[in-house]
Amino acid sequence: MKIVSRFTFHALRFTFYVSRLALFSALALLLTAWSYAPQGAAVTVSGQVTNGTPGGDVPAGLPVTLEVIAGDSATAVYTTTLSADGAFRFDSLPLAAGESVAARVVYQDVPYTSAPVTLAAGQGEVALPIAIYETTEDPATVEITQVHVFIVGAGDVFQVGEYYLIGNRGERTYVGALDAPSGRRTTLRFTVPAQAGELSFDGPGLGERFVELADGFADTEPIPPGTATVEVLFRYTLPYQEGLLIERTFGAPVASAVLLVVDAEMGLAGPQLTAAGPLETQMGTALSYTAGPLEAGEPLAFALARQEAAAPVGSTGATSAPTRNSGIELGIGLLVLAAALVTVYGLLLSPAAAPPREVRPLVRAIARLDADFEAGRIGQDAYRQQRQALMGQVRQLLDRQ
Repeated sequence: MKIVSRFTFHALRFTFYVSRLALFSALALLLTAWSYAPQGAAVTVSGQVTNGTPGGDVPAGLPVTLEVIAGDSATAVYTTTLSADGAFRFDSLPLAAGESVAARVVYQDVPYTSAPVTLAAGQGEVALPIAIYETTEDPATVEITQVHVFIVGAGDVFQVGEYYLIGNRGERTYVGALDAPSGRRTTLRFTVPAQAGELSFDGPGLGERFVELADGFADTEPIPPGTATVEVLFRYTLPYQEGLLIERTFGAPVASAVLLVVDAEMGLAGPQLTAAGPLETQMGTALSYTAGPLEAGEPLAFALARQEAAAPVGSTGATSAPTRNSGIELGIGLLVLAAALVTVYGLLLSPAAAPPREVRPLVRAIARLDADFEAGRIGQDAYRQQRQALMGQVRQLLDRQ
């Protein structure tokens, strides 16, 4: 049973793949001695560091690290320092088409990384702008942009994955407050259900990135300004039990929540849930639900129920044209993407297989695009066209895997 459940959840976890090019793995890569890439074209990589906080400075001499990535491996690491005007430059680097580059600086103990750029054939120059920010201990502008809860039946347990996209509406990076027992700064706190077992993380876990608490854990990752600048993914198991009540609370306001259940018998029931209908995936039919927005500390409660008793699909029963619920549209939009990724990744036979790193910035771009549409900053036609183009790029990358 463990072999089956582990494979099933591994297939599902790609729905959370908004995150393999994370800052945490970058640190590990920098501490390792890498052999340089094979000879390629001479490429110039340059960039400009700007401070996004009004009145903030960009210190001259700040170290800059450039990482070259091919597939899932770093092939080279270069270093330089900022000039007086905040610029940096790497000349005549032997880079090949298909390799990706990203630059990184650390300012006030917070790492900031440029968006990665994949080199095209014949490309001789790459620009990698980086924004840095002043810091704050005030969490007022922190928001959970999206939370996804994935529940998969696996024998006598449910395997549950929770994936968070966390943003900051302010102009300063939130660094949290000092946690006296651990001696570290903590930002967002997460609870886990009382019945949960086998807690695990995608990447560094308890005692590393996360600080253990009596009812869960706290993140130590600073939260820079932006729609989806920090990601958290963790997993646990719950008893396979009809009527099991699950209550989730969140340490910041939640703009949109999406819940996905993959099980032949069970669904979810709860007054805060809106059923979004079944989705066909490689693992079978998945039932989807949306919820939110939620205030910080407001509980989201739901129960495991037989599918015939789960929250019904549909509206309030009115026959007039439906009123647009942009929060639900946002959740369903990302859920459709997640379902598509589940379908494709479920075809990969090796549990050790990993999707290409280039997918990460594309999915994050989709999340930002959804947020812009939700806020009314982009029209519906342009939104759909750009979203379709981004999803097409995701599928192309997956097809090459």
